[in-house]
Amino acid sequence: MVEVDWSVAARGRELAEIEQCTNMRMGALLVGGPGVGKSALMDAALAQAERGGVRVVWGEGLAEYLCGATPPRPQRLRIVIGIDDVHLVDHVTFGLAYRLVNSGQALLLATTETGAALPDGVRRLLVGNRIRRLDVDPLDRSGTVRMLTARLGGPVSVDASARFWELSRGNPLSLRVLADHALAEGTLRRVRGSWQWPGLLGAPNGRLADLVDLLLGDLEPGERELVNMLAVAGPLEAGLPIVTELCDAAESLDRRGVVVARRSGFRLSLRLAHPLCEAVLVESMPELTARRLRRRIADAIEGVGARRPHDAARIGRARLGTGWQPEPERLRETVLSALRGQDHALAEQLCRAALASGADDGLAAMLGEALAGQRRHVEAEAQYAQAPYSRAVLRPRVLNMALGLGRLAEAEAIAETDGGARSLVRLFKDRIAEARELAEGAGDARPLLALLRHESGDSEGALTVLSGAQPGREGRDDGARLDDCFLRGWITLEARGLNGARVVLDELRHRAADGGARRRTYANLLEARILRGAGRTAEAVNLLRQAAVYGGPTDWLTTRSWRIAQLAGAVAESGDAVEAVSLLEEARAAQRDECGYPLMADAVALEDALVTAYLGDGAAAAHQALEVAGRALAAGRCAQALAAAHLAARAGAAHEAMALWEAADGGAPSADAVRMRHVLALAQQDGDALDGVSLRFDAMGLLPLAAEASAQAVQAHQASGDRRGARAARAASAELISRCDTEPPRWAVPADKRESGTSTELTAREREVVALAVSQLSNQEIADRLVLSVRTVENHLYRAYGKLGVTTRAELAPELGRAPVRFRRIA
Repeated sequence: MVEVDWSVAARGRELAEIEQCTNMRMGALLVGGPGVGKSALMDAALAQAERGGVRVVWGEGLAEYLCGATPPRPQRLRIVIGIDDVHLVDHVTFGLAYRLVNSGQALLLATTETGAALPDGVRRLLVGNRIRRLDVDPLDRSGTVRMLTARLGGPVSVDASARFWELSRGNPLSLRVLADHALAEGTLRRVRGSWQWPGLLGAPNGRLADLVDLLLGDLEPGERELVNMLAVAGPLEAGLPIVTELCDAAESLDRRGVVVARRSGFRLSLRLAHPLCEAVLVESMPELTARRLRRRIADAIEGVGARRPHDAARIGRARLGTGWQPEPERLRETVLSALRGQDHALAEQLCRAALASGADDGLAAMLGEALAGQRRHVEAEAQYAQAPYSRAVLRPRVLNMALGLGRLAEAEAIAETDGGARSLVRLFKDRIAEARELAEGAGDARPLLALLRHESGDSEGALTVLSGAQPGREGRDDGARLDDCFLRGWITLEARGLNGARVVLDELRHRAADGGARRRTYANLLEARILRGAGRTAEAVNLLRQAAVYGGPTDWLTTRSWRIAQLAGAVAESGDAVEAVSLLEEARAAQRDECGYPLMADAVALEDALVTAYLGDGAAAAHQALEVAGRALAAGRCAQALAAAHLAARAGAAHEAMALWEAADGGAPSADAVRMRHVLALAQQDGDALDGVSLRFDAMGLLPLAAEASAQAVQAHQASGDRRGARAARAASAELISRCDTEPPRWAVPADKRESGTSTELTAREREVVALAVSQLSNQEIADRLVLSVRTVENHLYRAYGKLGVTTRAELAPELGRAPVRFRRIA
C-alpha cells in the first residue's frame, strides 16, 4: 500500500502530469505562489520516481554524489535531480545540474515562485524542451475537501469545508495552518462522524498570526493603511478617492500578490488576495483605528454618489458603531439595501436601532424579514403579526409560518384573502390540482403557476406563462423576477435540452453579477444541472459546494436538504461514493431540521436513489425510485414521477416503471417524451428504439444519457442477433463518451451483461456502512451517523467482509472504486 503525504491528497492531476513528463524523458518546473504546495508536490513526485527505480539526488548533494558515482552510460537515464526554489540556488550547484540535464543524463524537477527571475540555464532548458513549465494553482473547493478529509481522517461537513475554503481560498499552507489552529483550539471537532467547525473565534495568535505576517510581508505606512481599509470594508473600487490617494501602495501590493485587482464591466476593484489576512487583521485591529477607517470609507462612498445597488448597505455597515444617527428615510433606504443584499444581520441591527429611537414606519415588517432570513422564525412571526396588513407582508408571513414553523393550517387561514398565497400552501400540502387552480385565478403568481404546470406535465405551458413575465418588467419585485428566470432555465433544460437553458443561464449570471447570495445560489444550481447533463460533473460539484452552504431565508423553490442532496448525487457521478454517502447523511439531517414538503422531500429521495445506484445496488435504487414515482403520480406531480420512473428503468426496473405508469393512467408529459421512450425501449429491449433515444438525447446536449442509451442498444442488438446494429451502437457510444469524458454508469448496463463480481451483492445498508468504514469512522461513529446500534454495524461489516472476500477495512477501498492509498498524517 502506497503511503502519501496528506498535503498532496488533492494533487493527483499534477502528479500525473509530472509522471507523463518523466515518461517523455522531460523534467518539470513547478511554478506557483507562496503556500500553494510546490515543495510538497515535488517531494511526492520524487518519491514516486524513486519507487520506479530511479535514483533521486537533491541539488545540495549533487556534487558529493557525482564525486562517488560511476561514469554515466550514454543514452541511459541515471538520476532525477530535485531543486527547491531554483531561482535562489547557487551557480555551482545549478551548473552541475544543467550539464547533466542538458546532456540527457538526468531529469530536473524544480520549483520556483511566480514572477521570480530564473537563471539563464533554466530558460535554456525550457526552450530546449528539457523541462516543461507546470503551473501549480491553489486547490478548488473539491480539492480543499479532499485535502481536509485526508488530513483529518474522515468526512468534513459541508459548512466546515466551506468555511475553510473561504478563509484559505484553496491555499494549502493556509489550509494546513488553519486546520492545525482549529484542532489546537478545540473548535474543530468530530460530531456524529463528520468534522464540524464554526470558523475563527476570537483574535487568532501563534502560527496563524505568523502566517498572516508572512503573507503580507513588510508594509510601508501607505501599504498598511490600504491593507487595513480592505480588511475592514472588503473590496473597494479603485476610483474611490481614498484608494486613488494610495495608488503607489496599491501597485506595489498588486505586484507582490498581496492585493488582487479585479475588473467587472467598467469598474476595477481591489481586494486582499488572502481572505485569512482580512479575518486576522479585523480581529487584531485597534478599535480606534477601525472606527477611523470605517468613517473614511463611508465618507468616500457617499462622496461619489453611492450609486451602486448595495452602496447604502455598505455605508450603513461602515458607520455602525461610529455614533451614526441617520434621518428616518435614509435609515429605511439602508435597511432595504441590506435586505436586497441578504445581509439580514445588518438589517436587524439597523431596524432595532431605528425602533429604539422611536421610528416605526414599516420597520416591523422589515425586521420580520431580517429575522426570517436568519431562520429565527418564531421572532419573525411576532414582528409580522405587528405589521399593518398588506400583500407585500402577507406572502413572506405565510412562507415563514408554513415552511419556517410548519404550521400549515394557520398559514392557510392567514392566506385566506390571497389566492397566490393559498396556492403556495396547497403546494406544501401536496394538493397539486387545487394549487394550480388557485394559481390560475390569482393573476400575480406566475412563477408558482409555471412550476405547477410543469409538475402537472405541461412544461410548454409553463414556459408560455414565464414568457409573459420576462425579467425587467416594471411593477414586479426582484425576487419574483429571479424566480421567473431560474424556473425558465430549469424547465427549459428539462423540456428542450441544454442549449436553450444556457441562454437563460447567461441572463441569470448577469443578474447574479450584481451580488446577492440568493442570486448566486440560483445561478449555481442551474449551471450545475446543465453541467451534470453534459457529463462535466467535476465542475458541477464545485458549483454545488457553493450552493449547498447557502444560508438565506426559507425558500419555496429550494431547500437546504435538496441542495446538499444534489451535491451528493453529483459527487457520486464523479466517482467518489464514499463522500457521497457522507453528504447524503448531511442531507437527511438537514431534512429533519426543516419543515419541508413532499415535492422537495421526493427530490431528495431521487438523489438518494441515484447515490444508491452508484454504490452498486441497482435493485435498491430502482425500488426507491419506484416509490417516489408512485407518490408523485398519486399527487399529480407527473414531471417528478417521470424522472423517478426513468431512473428506476435505468437502474434495471423498466418493466416495473412502465407498469406503474400504465396503472396510474398517467401518460407521458409531451415535453419529456424522450424519457418515456427510453423507459419503453428498455422495457422492450428494442435496440432500434434505444438508438433513436440516444440520437434525441444527443440533440438535447445530454451526452451521458445519449452514451448510456447507445451502450444499452449494444446489448439489445446483441440479444436479438443484430450484429451490424450492435457494432454501430458501440461506435456511437464510444464517440459520445469521447465527447463527454465519462462512461455510462456500471449500474445502468443490463445486469446480465455486467462483468461478474461480488460487490453488487451488498445490500444498500451494507454498502453505506462499508463506505463510512472506508472513511476511517469507528463502528461507534458509524452507528451514531446511521442511528444504529454498534452491534448492527458490526454485523453489517462482518457480512460485507464475507461477500467481498476481504478481512480488513483497508481492503474495502478498491471495492468502492477508491484507490488503495493510506494517507500519512503530519502533526
